[in-house]
Amino acid sequence: MTQPTFLYDDACPMCRVYTGAFKRCGWSDRTPFSAIDEEILPRIDLDRGRHEIPLVDVRSGEVLYGLDAMTTVLSRAMPRLRPIFRSPVLLAILKPLYWLITYNRRIIAGTRAPENGYDCAPDVHRGWRLMWIALAIIFATLLGIPGGWTLFGVFFIGAWLISRADRLDSLGHLATTILLASCLSSWMPGKVTILVFWAVLVGELWRRLG
Repeated sequence: MTQPTFLYDDACPMCRVYTGAFKRCGWSDRTPFSAIDEEILPRIDLDRGRHEIPLVDVRSGEVLYGLDAMTTVLSRAMPRLRPIFRSPVLLAILKPLYWLITYNRRIIAGTRAPENGYDCAPDVHRGWRLMWIALAIIFATLLGIPGGWTLFGVFFIGAWLISRADRLDSLGHLATTILLASCLSSWMPGKVTILVFWAVLVGELWRRLG
């Protein structure tokens, strides 16, 4: 580690994408949490690191987290834009969005914990999970969920998932899958819409919860 290094959740596709982009641009390095060096562990607040991505600077010993880490890297890469990236107003606006995504990142992506190494899965935060479920359903409704028996079927699946011990996770997966199915089916003509909606819904729920 010669550059500041992000320790990212390798079970999170979004984390892989943006840390990979930073690395390709030469702004920072990255290491997955599941392959973290034991020498680095004592420097990190692991509980905080599960919810806010850590940025470790080995040379200085400094560790930054979350939005602070990301905007610091961007500010160093583009110093002229530093006043914007480090603006308290911008950070205040982005913070709720960051919490919404970080607490729901594995629900959004539908991924499981890595088979080996440290699992940096976030806690289940009731407030942010319910917020994600509500937003996903709202956007799916705006896109156009097929009505009639389709809605009845969705409600039936939802009622079944509520009975599970991991109901918040399960309902989060259902809401995400409904949003994805609505996005894809909204581009389809006529009766194909319902077929695509149910194919995506059943297939994704099977992949996520099966």
